[in-house]
Amino acid sequence: MTFKRFGAVILAVALMAGGLSGCSNNTDAEENTQNVESAVEKQAEETSTEETNESEDVVDAAEEAFDQYFVSAEWLESNMNNENLVIIDTRGQEAYDKGHIEGSVVVAWQGLSNMGVEFASDGWGALKEASAMSEALSALGLTSDHSVVVYADTQNGWGEDGRVKWTLEAAGIEDVKMLDGGLNAWKAAGYDLTKEATLVEVSDFKVENMNLVESIDTNTLVAEYIDYKIIDTRDKDEFDGAQKFGEARGGHLPGATWIAYKDLINKDGTMKTVEELETLFAQAGLNKEDKIATYCTAGIRSAHFAEILQMLGYENAVNYDESFYVWANKPELKLGLVKKDYAYNYYSADHLKSALEANETFTLLDIQVAEEFEAHHIATALETNAYPVKSDEDKAKLEMQLEVLKSDSNPVVIVCPRGGGGAERTYQYLEANGIASNRLYILEGGQDKWPYENAVN
Repeated sequence: MTFKRFGAVILAVALMAGGLSGCSNNTDAEENTQNVESAVEKQAEETSTEETNESEDVVDAAEEAFDQYFVSAEWLESNMNNENLVIIDTRGQEAYDKGHIEGSVVVAWQGLSNMGVEFASDGWGALKEASAMSEALSALGLTSDHSVVVYADTQNGWGEDGRVKWTLEAAGIEDVKMLDGGLNAWKAAGYDLTKEATLVEVSDFKVENMNLVESIDTNTLVAEYIDYKIIDTRDKDEFDGAQKFGEARGGHLPGATWIAYKDLINKDGTMKTVEELETLFAQAGLNKEDKIATYCTAGIRSAHFAEILQMLGYENAVNYDESFYVWANKPELKLGLVKKDYAYNYYSADHLKSALEANETFTLLDIQVAEEFEAHHIATALETNAYPVKSDEDKAKLEMQLEVLKSDSNPVVIVCPRGGGGAERTYQYLEANGIASNRLYILEGGQDKWPYENAVN
């Protein structure tokens, strides 16, 4: 807006000078030219001042946001005697016993989560309900009026400080901050640790209702999947398919974007600057207005990640706290896999059969050549005859269906002879032409591996 206003002034003054120069002598023309130059210089100075002020405002806002989420080791040390301050060590009892910040109490994320159901079943690892959370927080001596600082081992941990901050806020404690750099920053600043446990005076904390506005469960995510940008915050090998922690299956949520939790943190365990984080998220295609769901293995790294998104103004960011453990344990839910450094989503034959029988809404895009399509194809499939999608002619056949695909937000399942290169090229072509990756799927094994007679012509 500033640039447009500046340009308008130059144009107006220039037109005025041009109009006068046609009916004046050279001296008048020189004066008019000087007036134009003076006006331009003045406007440039004003514009520069405005831009400087705007830049300073942005920096100030960023610093203010950071200060609402983090404190330094120096700040914490100078506020240790604040009777209203509670310091929480989120690393767990064993690490706490080996040395902790004096006056801190200990709680692991599991102590505030529902661990009483079967592993990786619905609700496992999600937040405790209000009554159970009341008991857990009372045992820590907390009240809703306390100011809280949580800390973790940010170099070697999983973002437990962010998970506990996210939890306490859901329980109604508003003033919760993280120690930037965690225990490592405390030690680096020269402050001592103690092994003496802190005596806790049990409180009577009452959580009336858990505020789950910044979380999402599996069923809700499945129902609203197309509305969300999904962020996988795990390590790259996990995104690619590694099963390192007892997951039922390997892979990632369909169409997920990979941004590792560790990418938010410097080598010394401190958070990256607001400017660096903003650049990281912008490069990943995230906008402040987007609905964003973060996930990891058990909702720990992703809770920390969601907190950082919220800090930067991504107000629609939520943590999928049941996360990959629960998703992977549901065979009816699809997964994405990485093949040759490119991430694809897949339907198995069983998934597709179940979807057909349940009359689920999706589009079958069949790229088999005409003879193969006539010989066998799944009912309702759109015929494109685009296989093997290597030539411009093949792509033109796909292009004819683009408007159909763009007319809704339904999943698109690509069927090719064997579920290989042709399907992958189709997937990439459609994605490059505006079909969101969380809509795109490949039928595993293609038509050749389809074992069912029903729903087939």
